[in-house]
Amino acid sequence: CSSDFFYTFADMKDIFLDCLKSNSLLNHKILLAISGGVDSMVMLHLFLQAKVHIGVAHCNFQLRKEDSFEDEKLVLQEASKYDVPAYVVRFETNDYAKQHGLSIQMAARELRYNWFEQMRMMHNYTFIATAHHNDDNIETFLLNMLRKTGISGLHGIKETSENIVRPLLFADKEQIITYAKQHHIPYREDASNTNDYYRRNYIRHHIIPEFKKLNPNFTKTLLDSIHIISKQELVYKAHIEQTLKSLLLGKEDEYSVEIEKIKHLSPLDIYLFECLHPFGFNGSQVADVIRCLDTKEEKLFTSPSHKLLKTRDTLKIIPLGKTEIMTTILNKPDKLLFASAGLLMETIDNDNDFSFEKSHTVAYFDLDRIIFPLQIRFWKQGDVFYPFGGKGKKKLSDFFSDQKLNSVEKHTTRLLCNANGDILWIIGNRSDNRYRVTPSTRKILMLKSDF
Repeated sequence: CSSDFFYTFADMKDIFLDCLKSNSLLNHKILLAISGGVDSMVMLHLFLQAKVHIGVAHCNFQLRKEDSFEDEKLVLQEASKYDVPAYVVRFETNDYAKQHGLSIQMAARELRYNWFEQMRMMHNYTFIATAHHNDDNIETFLLNMLRKTGISGLHGIKETSENIVRPLLFADKEQIITYAKQHHIPYREDASNTNDYYRRNYIRHHIIPEFKKLNPNFTKTLLDSIHIISKQELVYKAHIEQTLKSLLLGKEDEYSVEIEKIKHLSPLDIYLFECLHPFGFNGSQVADVIRCLDTKEEKLFTSPSHKLLKTRDTLKIIPLGKTEIMTTILNKPDKLLFASAGLLMETIDNDNDFSFEKSHTVAYFDLDRIIFPLQIRFWKQGDVFYPFGGKGKKKLSDFFSDQKLNSVEKHTTRLLCNANGDILWIIGNRSDNRYRVTPSTRKILMLKSDF
């Protein structure tokens, strides 16, 4: 629904119903995120009037002592009054924030949306409804201006995104409060909303009032601008997608970009940002990538989800899952196939009948020197081993250079390690001399790689 609606408070129910119809929500089962505040309690009331199949989900973050439990109590009372299914969870939000290195706000956001989605799937709801309204839209726009988000952060809050719906975006806070009073809807005030420590509150209490002094129609003007930007973004995205389709070459979940092709695009920083941002790379990293495009030097960049390997003529994008995750092999030196590791492990008696297979996919070790469980991991700076057939230890980085491995091969080569941390085998390449089979070896551990 558009924010262009002008209505009396008595019309609010009809406009809400029109919004549900326009988004085809009337015949779906919808889980309402209800905090106990005025916005969500009005949303609950409006959904009840619309006679939609709903349930109520409430998060108690246990951040405001007794107030948190009073919020929970109110939500459960209202749900019981109208015979609506209610789901409540209590989070140890402070502990979660510390464990994950998050702010309290980000921790609460992560906790609630993850839990909402779990409840949605568990109880067969189609959508989750949140009570965002036009004031939230304006505050989000201004916050994103401070965060250097580009056009994607200026389109405002969307009415629908994946399984989330926001059916109150046609109303502002004043209209919602007035509606609550007219219909005697109970709600709770969150004292933290008055705390200017939070950026959103500071913008709400100090920045927006100043804009309204300059332009009494500031709210409508900015909402109209947000609406225009959201349409412009559609045109922008269509062009970007068409360009990237010919630029970003994919093979399974790995992608590559030819450097010469992207260098001809202008403005280069915009195109490269749109290319790399979906893989978790930020604007500063994109600027660093651009600075090294004309060099022959290989470079590695890491985002929370991917690695970007810049070679002489290509940018290669690889999921971290392929280069970071360790696979632990069970403590059982028997004939087993480890599907996740791609290894066949077998113990063999060292007798005169045994012959060694000469292949880079097979390695042999003195079983008595092996300490289980073994682990598979990937190369990191400082790794050393003792190459089979050599006379001493060698840095893996130097060994890789001798083998003429490029950056992609270096960072996707798997290492089999003893429980004490020693590297036993650069899988598919060289084993470690310290663990080789000797004439005194009683039992041999044979490993075969299917890679």
